[in-house]
Parts: sequence; C-alpha cells; structure tokens
Amino acid sequence: MKKFTLIKTNFNNHVSMDLYHEFEHRIIEKKNWEIINGVNGWMAFIIRQYLKVFAPIKLPFFSKKNYVIIGYQKEKFFPFFNYKSNLKTLWMYDAWEPLFDDIEKTIKQYNINLLFTASKQSAEYFNSLEIKKFRAEWIPEGVESENYRFIDYNKRTTDILQLGRKWNEYHNSIKSIENKYVYKYEKQAGQIIFKTREEFLEGLANSKISICVPSDITHPERTGKISTLTNRYLQSMASRCLILGKLPHDMRFLFDYNPIIEIDEENPIEQINSILENFSSYIPLIEKNYEIVVKYHNWNDRINQMENYISDIKL
Repeated sequence: MKKFTLIKTNFNNHVSMDLYHEFEHRIIEKKNWEIINGVNGWMAFIIRQYLKVFAPIKLPFFSKKNYVIIGYQKEKFFPFFNYKSNLKTLWMYDAWEPLFDDIEKTIKQYNINLLFTASKQSAEYFNSLEIKKFRAEWIPEGVESENYRFIDYNKRTTDILQLGRKWNEYHNSIKSIENKYVYKYEKQAGQIIFKTREEFLEGLANSKISICVPSDITHPERTGKISTLTNRYLQSMASRCLILGKLPHDMRFLFDYNPIIEIDEENPIEQINSILENFSSYIPLIEKNYEIVVKYHNWNDRINQMENYISDIKL
C-alpha cells in the first residue's frame, strides 16, 4: 500500500475550520499516513504577506513522499510544495468559478499533480484544461456522523435554523415567523450563532428545520455557477434535522432521491407553517437521510476515495 504524507493544518481554529479538523482527524488515525505539522500562525502570516508581492520560491530539493494538503491557503504549502516531490495532491472545497484563473496559476506554479475539489463542476473544468502531469478528481465534502447528536423530535426548542450565510431574499420573506416560531440566524453577516463547537453540536441537535441553500444562489458573485454540496447539508442530516432549501447540482449524483424539501418561493411562510404543523410526517425522510449519511458520506469514505485516486494515478 502506498504511503501518504498529510501536511496538517497548524493554525486558524475558527469554528468554520471544523471541516478541515474533522477531515484531518480521520486521516491521522490511519496507519498508512505520515503526519507533518504545517506552519504555525506567525509563519503563516509572514508567508501570506510575502505571496502578495512575490512568486513562490522554488527550492532545489526532491522528496519521494506523496504530499497531501487540505485547504487552499497557500501559506500551508511551504516548504513542502516548494520543492519537487513524488506527488503533490491538494484538496479544496471552495473551487469557485471566479477563482479558476488563480487556481490554474497555482497548479502550474507549484507543479501540483492531483487536485481534489469538492465540486464536480470544478473538477471537470480543470481536467478540460489538459495541463501536463495533472489531473482533477471530485471528492465531495463529508462529515463525522458519530460526532453529532440527537435530541428527541418532540423536545427540540428551535423550530428553524439558518446557519452561516443567509439567502437574504428568502430570509426577508420569512422573517415575520419570529412572531410565532423560534428562528435562529445570523443577525449580522459574519456573526457566529454558536460560539463553541459544543454549542454548535447542541444547537443543530435542538433544531427541527435546517435551511440549506447552495452558494451559487446566496452569493453568486463569489461562486459563479458552481453549485456544490457543503458539509452543512451533511451535518444537518447527521443531527437528524429536516433540510428545507435548494438542491445543489452535485447532490443529484450522490443521492438517488431528493433528500431535502425544496423551498416554495411563492408561499414561503405557508410552507413553513405546514411543515411544522405536520412535522411527524417528515420523520421517515429525516431518518432515511441519517442512515444514508452514516453509510456513505463520512470522511472515511472520502479518504478511501482519495487513497484510491492517489494510488492509481498515472501522469
């Protein structure tokens, strides 16, 4: 079996980094992976400032290792992607359309051989460029389902939860439900609802409905046409929330049924009233989603895909 070397994220403990930490934690437990700490916070800051002005340094060394980095922060690349190695693999989740030119430049600057993107559309685009000694593959986001919790449906006190970025148009159309239901959301952009991991897990488990909408709808200026599954969908399923939202493009290839309730834009408040008044009728869908996530969409499944692609790559 091939050996892999993970350059571990060694800075930034913001709550949004759960995705990295869950993914990396699962890798760390595997025997065929060597773990190397990446740069610390101060070094990351220095490298980030350097790269704003200068091109990355190419170091005259060669390593026989198969390096893997999770995340697109280029400060994490140093020094392992700055010299030649047996294989350089990068997994990134925000491979948005407006970033395509910068990502292509990065692939060529650092001689990255294998790019895993959480977006099927992005992987297809980068393969279409036909860059020498390079290939892109789709590795969707995942979840550590055993880390999430379940509160009995009848005991949940949050009716509707909209974590992180909001679809403002939809939010404005339903905001009056606060007069009747407990609706939690960011009061200001960037404001975190749950400040700790513990509060986050408890908050999801305590919610009946989780509103999830892909970024190409909520923030098209940032995302372009890329419509991808985010781990917020999977986290909601792992916490046995009913997802009310829009189905991302990629999700159609991961589920053989529609796991969410599509938002009724014409009658948004009436729809929420109907769902909450008949919530028990949605429990079979919630339980099915939970079972499918546990069986097919954990980070360990993604790492197995990653290992197979790296082992089989022919450049």
